[in-house]
Amino acid sequence: MGSVMSLGCSKRKATNQDVDSESRKRRKICSTNDAENCRFIQDESSWKHPWSLCVNATDVSNMLNSFTLSRDFNGLVGMRAHMNMMEHLLRLDLDEVRMIGIWGPPGIGKTTIARFLFNQVSDRFQLSAIMVNIKGCYPRPCFDEYSAQLQLQNQMLSQMINHKGIMISHLGVAQERLRDKKVFLVLDEVDQLGQLDALAKETRWFGPGSRIIITTEDLGVLKAHGINHVYKVGYPSNDEAFQIFCMNAFGQKQPHEGFWKLAREVTYLAGELPLGLKVLGSALRGMSKPEWERTLPRLKTSLDGKIGSIIQFSYDALCEEDKYLFLYIACLFNGESTTKVKELLGKFLDVKQGLHLLAQKSLISFYGEIIRMHTLLEQFGRETSRKQFVHHGFTKRQLLVGARGICEVLSDDTIDSRRFIGIHLELSNTEEEFNISEKVLERVHDFHFVRIDASFQPERLQPENDLIYHSPKIRSLNWYGYECICLPSTFNPEFLVELDMSCSKLRKLWEGTKELRNLKWMDLSYSEDLKELPNLSTATNLEELKLRNCSPLLKNSPVSKY
Repeated sequence: MGSVMSLGCSKRKATNQDVDSESRKRRKICSTNDAENCRFIQDESSWKHPWSLCVNATDVSNMLNSFTLSRDFNGLVGMRAHMNMMEHLLRLDLDEVRMIGIWGPPGIGKTTIARFLFNQVSDRFQLSAIMVNIKGCYPRPCFDEYSAQLQLQNQMLSQMINHKGIMISHLGVAQERLRDKKVFLVLDEVDQLGQLDALAKETRWFGPGSRIIITTEDLGVLKAHGINHVYKVGYPSNDEAFQIFCMNAFGQKQPHEGFWKLAREVTYLAGELPLGLKVLGSALRGMSKPEWERTLPRLKTSLDGKIGSIIQFSYDALCEEDKYLFLYIACLFNGESTTKVKELLGKFLDVKQGLHLLAQKSLISFYGEIIRMHTLLEQFGRETSRKQFVHHGFTKRQLLVGARGICEVLSDDTIDSRRFIGIHLELSNTEEEFNISEKVLERVHDFHFVRIDASFQPERLQPENDLIYHSPKIRSLNWYGYECICLPSTFNPEFLVELDMSCSKLRKLWEGTKELRNLKWMDLSYSEDLKELPNLSTATNLEELKLRNCSPLLKNSPVSKY
C-alpha cells in the first residue's frame, strides 16, 4: 500500500519545505473547546529529548563561529548594503533579546534579505526556524483566532526541533520551551498583530541573545508590537536596478556586447521594483538583438513601470500550455510539491518542462521540492483566470477561484454549461452568504480539482454542496472542515489521486468498497469523529496515509490490519 503512514509523528527529518507545504493545510486546524483534544502526542520526557539533541549539537557549532557576517554575496545585487544595515541592527555581540523588522512594499526583496540572513547566521544559534507566508496561513478576517494562533505556534515549534508530531495545548508552550534557548527566528510576510502574539509575543519568551526577524508591508504592525529596530528596504539605485535586470537577462551584471543601449532603455521602462526587473529580464533572456529590437516598441506602449504590466508582458510571452500551468499554480497549487503537481497535472500538461520554463522566467521558484509563487504573481494569475471567464467566455480548462467570484457564478441559475476543471474556495476570506444553485451544479460537473477551506466557518456550506461530488473524474479533493459524517453515495473516487479531508466531522468516508487504484495520498488528520477507515484493498498505489489526532479511529480500528 505504500511506505508512509503518519499517526502523529514522523521518523523522517522535517525540512523548511515540509513546514511550508503543510502551512497551507494546517492553518485549517479544527476549532475545539476541549483542551484535552490538543496536546503533546508524546509525553513530557520524550518530547524533551529532541530538544537536547538539537541544542547540544548546535552549541558545538556556535563555539566555532565568529559574529562577522559572510561577505560571499553570490552575485546578489545590493545584498552587501542590506547586510551592513542588518548587521548594525542585529548586534549579535549583545545578549539582549532583539526583535527586528524588515519593512517595505511587496516585491522589494524583503524575503530575499531575510532568507540570505537566515542562511548566514542561523547556525550560530541553538534553535532556528524560518516561517514563510504567514499571512497566507492566517485568514483575514480570522473567525477563530485562538485556533489559528495555536496552529502557527505548533508549526514554529515543530520546525525548530525538526519534529512534525508535536501538538500543543495552549499558547504558553512557546515561552515554556524557548525561554532558556538562544533562538534565531524569521517570521516572513506578517500582516496582523495576532500572528506576532502567537509566535513572538514578548522578548522574555526567548533566551539571551535571541534574534527575531519580522518581514512586513505594514509598519503599523511593527509599531503596535513595540518593535523599534526597523530596516526600511529602499528601492535600488539606477545602477543597481540595471544590474538586477542584467543578472536576469544576461546572467551577469552588465549586458552582452551590443545590448547596452537596449538594456538601459528596458530597465527604465521596467521601473525600480526588483521583482519586476527580475521577471522582465528573465522574459527577455536568450533573445537575439533583432528580437529585442522588435520587442521594444511593444514594451514602450505596454509598460508603465508598474508590476502588473510587467507580469502581463511575461505572461503573454508564454505558450498556451505554459499559461495554463501558470494559472493552475496561481489558483490551486502554490506551495505544493513538484511530485504532486506532476502527478495531478501530467494528464493535461508537460509539467516537468513547464515548471523548468516558468522558473527560468522567474515566475516561480523552488524551495527543495516545494513550488513557490510570489504573492503578486499569484494575484495576477487569479485575476487573469477571473477575467477569462467574465470576458472571454468558454475556455477548455476554466478555473474558479475567490469566494466572491464563485458566489456570483454558482448562484446564477442562468449560467451556461461551461467546463470548470478546478475550484478553490476559501470562506475565511469573505463574510458573504454562500449558496450554490442546484440547477447550476446539474450542468457544471467536470471538476477535476476541488479545494475548499471551510474550517473556520463550516456551517456556511449547506448540505446541497455535496452535489460537487457528482464530478465523475475528480483527481484531487481537499475539503478542510467538511461537516457531514459521510461522503455522498454518488461520490466516485475511481480517478482520485489525492484525498485530503483534514479537520472534518466524518465518521467514515463511504459505505462499501470503491475502486481506488489511482489513490496515492490520503490525509484525514484532525478528523476527531472518524471511527473507521474504508476498505483500502483496491488502493494498490497508496503512498501516504495521514491520521494525526484521529483518536477514536486508532482505538476502534487498528491501522495494522490495513
